[in-house]
Amino acid sequence: MKDELEHKLVERWPRWFNVTGDIRQTRMVDGFAHGDGWFYLLWRLCEDLEPLVAELEKQTGQQFEVLQVKEKFGGLRFYVNQHTDAIGERIQKAVQESLRTCELCGKPGQLFQSPWLGVRCAECVQES
Repeated sequence: MKDELEHKLVERWPRWFNVTGDIRQTRMVDGFAHGDGWFYLLWRLCEDLEPLVAELEKQTGQQFEVLQVKEKFGGLRFYVNQHTDAIGERIQKAVQESLRTCELCGKPGQLFQSPWLGVRCAECVQES
């Protein structure tokens, strides 16, 4: 994902992405390893997680962190350091949405293999 989009997510949820001063340096292993098309999907996921994470942090006394965000086998992977069933369900909902959302542009898409699995809309398939 483009740096400018990564920065929007990290600036909005700096504690989750564990920024250490420089906005470009997070403790996430590989940063955001996916296309720009999933930006709004991730934004909605993080917004939906806010009240759930606040409750989790209140219960556990531990800070919630996003460890890695990437594409794998065509779908979104969103790894965190701790979760509840509700958080896990919301992440799974985003994973399912990613399997219908073009990773490159964000339009409706479907799984496509050439040579690796990915989700692409008809336009992005033609461009590749």
